[in-house]
Amino acid sequence: MDLASGERWTLRINAGRLPWWIFAPSRRVPGTTASDYLSFARLLLPTGDKTIGETVTCAGPLYDRLVRPLWLAALNTEPSTGSASLAGAIVRETLAVGGKACRPLIARDGLGHALVEPALRFLAERRTDVRFGHRLRALEFAQDKVALLDFGEDQLAIGDGDGVILAVPPVVAADLLPGLTTPSQFRAIVNAHFRIEPPAGLAPIIGIVNGTTEWLFSFPDRLSVTISAADRLLDVPRETLAQTIWDEVATIAGLPKALPPWQIVRERRATFAATPAENAKRPRAKTAWRNLVLAGDWTQTGLPATIEGAIRSGNRAADLVSDRGM
Repeated sequence: MDLASGERWTLRINAGRLPWWIFAPSRRVPGTTASDYLSFARLLLPTGDKTIGETVTCAGPLYDRLVRPLWLAALNTEPSTGSASLAGAIVRETLAVGGKACRPLIARDGLGHALVEPALRFLAERRTDVRFGHRLRALEFAQDKVALLDFGEDQLAIGDGDGVILAVPPVVAADLLPGLTTPSQFRAIVNAHFRIEPPAGLAPIIGIVNGTTEWLFSFPDRLSVTISAADRLLDVPRETLAQTIWDEVATIAGLPKALPPWQIVRERRATFAATPAENAKRPRAKTAWRNLVLAGDWTQTGLPATIEGAIRSGNRAADLVSDRGM
């Protein structure tokens, strides 16, 4: 929905790789032409360390109504200053391969239920010890290996056959590992949650342009909003921010303007800034120590700091510490 004009539309991308949908006005973004879409094809080629703004024109109906919202969500960085290489990866793995690769997956009962709880059950079935509130304070090294994990109150010696996967935020990793270069600039994400039953027929996900709200998610018992690259909102009073967002949500969903019960969640360092300079600081999974590998969406995954990037990082780390990799 465009909050400025009141227009609403549904993007209908055909399933196959041949993008015939861009030639159908009823399926593409209103106000765009097929040639608008083709102009972004240059991002499919290597772009080196250029920004998006240096590679394509960051203006026009297609950019304002589809491309910018998509890249802003994926990069969590203002697209004009974002990495063209990372933006190209998003295009190659979604729009360029057809609608089947563009279907959003929504954890209707929360990410904990969808991802965390199954992982914990899997580990419990294999008698794996999971400890919370048990922060790693330091690593001790012996020659080219990690020899000991120091948790402050206790220590864990690393045996000859053991492998260590360090999956911590980049700031923590840089503090634990001497000489490690990591991204050092970050961008915020703001989420707002409103405890109210959505009206019947409301789409499960709506993208919004020309508003503070960027994405509206509909769940059985609440409406949730995500705002990316939200550093500008970090110092706005919570009550003011909640009312501003709700006014927009009420317009989008056709609900009363009275503010329902709400919660604002602000994550100041949600992701690294996906600029060319910060992207170049991302380390590989392999380290200088033979039994230590890194994992995290901030490592070299070829993608921005997304769930997909985090999963690939975890798979890569697991391969490296298994018999196949180490």
